[in-house]
Amino acid sequence: MFIQTLRPPVAGEPFRFSVAGCSGTTKIGVFVNRKSILKRDYDGMRFQSMAEIPLGVEGKTLEITASDSVGHTKTIEYEISEADPGPHSMLSGTR
Repeated sequence: MFIQTLRPPVAGEPFRFSVAGCSGTTKIGVFVNRKSILKRDYDGMRFQSMAEIPLGVEGKTLEITASDSVGHTKTIEYEISEADPGPHSMLSGTR
């Protein structure tokens, strides 16, 4: 299982990411400094999602967790930027 995004999270903007390599139902959670901003369940091996990053949270931690029905889990954290630093790969397996 892996979590991927093309752009890092930016305060006040939507954050798009995908999760792949899942089996059965996958539960995802997105948190800003441990406060939940998105919880969803998905079926399938790959899906895309989006979370709205609140204003005024630059420098805080964004955490994405994914856990599927066969016990695979993945967690990744990013520092939330004040401005968009531009696109680049943020594949969780390389962090």
